[in-house]
Parts: sequence; structure tokens; C-alpha cells
Amino acid sequence: MKLHIANTTKQRHDFTFRRLEKSNLVHHPIRAGEQSIVLDGTTDEIDYILKQHEIYGLIDATRIDQSKAYIGLCYSIDKPVASKIIEKAMRDNDQHLTRKSNDHRQASAFATSEKLRSEDSGFHGDLEVSAEQRLKTDEDPRDTDFVNETISVEGEKKGSGKKK
Repeated sequence: MKLHIANTTKQRHDFTFRRLEKSNLVHHPIRAGEQSIVLDGTTDEIDYILKQHEIYGLIDATRIDQSKAYIGLCYSIDKPVASKIIEKAMRDNDQHLTRKSNDHRQASAFATSEKLRSEDSGFHGDLEVSAEQRLKTDEDPRDTDFVNETISVEGEKKGSGKKK
């Protein structure tokens, strides 16, 4: 039985595992968007390797539900992972990471606002945080995908009854 591992990230992954009843580590590099046969072995050997990587998010390629989670690696036994699955997972990963980064920026703006309010700095107003990111500073913002957003956090309203 052949164990195919597909890398749905945008960077090389060194798939590392221990073989059943052997102590040395096996390293298998897999380039971004590609897959590789990492083992031709028995069911027990494959199960042993899969259990090592399940905790890190390794998932059966037939069970990918990209609406819920980022998928870094997936596997298939005895047949290659379909290229359309790898491509879709990579596109969906981009969307997932974009949503996650937006959530982190919003949480950071809120935490900053709360920290300023909790200190005796006298800050009680609205907070506005701007974020901008491009691959290169000389890129025209109209020609490239980049982050350019402003996040607003409303301050306490006077007479709202809220106490510190």
C-alpha cells in the first residue's frame, strides 16, 4: 500500500515520521502544492504514521471540508490526491487565512482600545486603527491584492451607565 501525502500550503514541508518498530526519523520533503509517496508499506505501518500526524491536522483527502478549517497536509492511500482537491484546498486556505488575519486585526484593535480605557490616561473616545500591507512598497495598490483597511472601535457613550 502506498501513502500519498499532499502539501496544500505555499511552502515546502518536510514530512517527518518514525517507522513502525524503528527508532530513526524519516524526512521526506514535499514542495508547495505537490504530493509525494512517502511510504510503500503495510496497513499497520501506514496507520502508525497517520496517527503520528493526526494531531497536527493531517486529514484524509476525501474528508476535506474547507469551510471549517485550514488544511496543511492531506493523504490518500493507494492513489494520488486529485490535483483539483489540492488546488481547491490551497484557494480555500487563502480565504481562511484572510478571514483569520482580519479577525486578529479586529481583536488587536479592540484590545488596544480596552487597554487605553483601563489605564488612567483619560482616553474614552473612539479608536481607529489602519492596516496596510503590500508585497513591495513600489507596487501600485490598484494593480495588486493587498490589505488596506481601517478598523473602528467605538468608545464609551456618555450617560450609558457603564462603570469602570
